[in-house]
Amino acid sequence: MRNGLIWVGTIFTLLYVVGLTWFIFDRLPQLQTMELNSVGDFLAGAFGPIAFFWLILGFMQQGAELRLSADALKMQAEELRASVMQQTEMVKAQNSSLLHQERLLEPLLEVSFEGNTIRFNEGDRLSIDSFSIINRGNYCEHVFASVLVRGEEVVTFRLPPFNKDSRRTLDVVDSININEDSEIQIHYKKTSGKEGVQRFTLFKFESRDGVGVQVIKQPLPGESFPKIGC
Repeated sequence: MRNGLIWVGTIFTLLYVVGLTWFIFDRLPQLQTMELNSVGDFLAGAFGPIAFFWLILGFMQQGAELRLSADALKMQAEELRASVMQQTEMVKAQNSSLLHQERLLEPLLEVSFEGNTIRFNEGDRLSIDSFSIINRGNYCEHVFASVLVRGEEVVTFRLPPFNKDSRRTLDVVDSININEDSEIQIHYKKTSGKEGVQRFTLFKFESRDGVGVQVIKQPLPGESFPKIGC
């Protein structure tokens, strides 16, 4: 557009100068006898339209450049927005990958109820619930197993490190009551150095076969178990 405006201005100026020359050609002797201030007034009046015309062309050129600059800024803003979105998606993917890698280091703990026994100690009747803990996953250490009743910790066991397929036994004495909210929490440190915890809900009940405890593993943070339809 800039070159087009220059061509338009040049052609118009040439035509105007040619027309002006033809108009004043017969009056050149009069210009020679005019005073200088009169000659200046004449030249200002003669070339004023040309100056005004070039001024208009300058405004048009400036407006066109401003529009191009605004469009360029919009394109840069769109590119920046797209770059930010791309970086955000890359960070999400990286975080997801790191979370997945961390999940691979988790021990896969299984808690099962082994039975209930009754013992007598100095005339006291003791109810002992036995549980086994098996690690099907990765190695972990600094293992602590806590029994909670109604959200309150009642007993804690310190256990040796768990290798894969290693098994430990817990004997919980007079802590878990029938039809009462109970839980086993197992805290540990993974090979990455990060700490973790796995929780198991306990439901103790009586049946014709004796006392039993149903153990339900709770999902890890960010994990969900599939729902089974009826």
